[in-house]
Amino acid sequence: MDKPIWVVVANSSMARVLEFNPDKPERWTEKECLTHPQSRQQGVGAGHEPGGHSIAGRSGLAPRTDPREHERHEFARQVAHTVKALVSAGQIGSLVVFATNPFLGQLLGQLEDATTKRVSASHPLDLTGLPLPDLARRLHAEFGL
Repeated sequence: MDKPIWVVVANSSMARVLEFNPDKPERWTEKECLTHPQSRQQGVGAGHEPGGHSIAGRSGLAPRTDPREHERHEFARQVAHTVKALVSAGQIGSLVVFATNPFLGQLLGQLEDATTKRVSASHPLDLTGLPLPDLARRLHAEFGL
């Protein structure tokens, strides 16, 4: 029996890790669901100070990174760590990634070499809102999974 195909469906605040195993009666299983609402919060709500600093009533430079961008980067690292653990455990045959732009690039950039070698395809799509049966049908119809 071949190792199953794993699929990551993600955007900047939610990631679902799915297993596709054609040898099992229930071919699709959702293994993980990670959420990171901080990626959607505005500046102060995300736990960051307002932009820049001030001296004598004058505003300074804006911060180098947007707080939401920082949170998206942190979430990409968290998702990559979760996938790395599955690869290390020898549970993944290949990996297919579906994520929004630019989160797809951030996520792929966080994957380690051993995990990157398992990525067979990546697609810039947000499929996180689909229920598992609808997602399974769409992945089968459009991508042959």
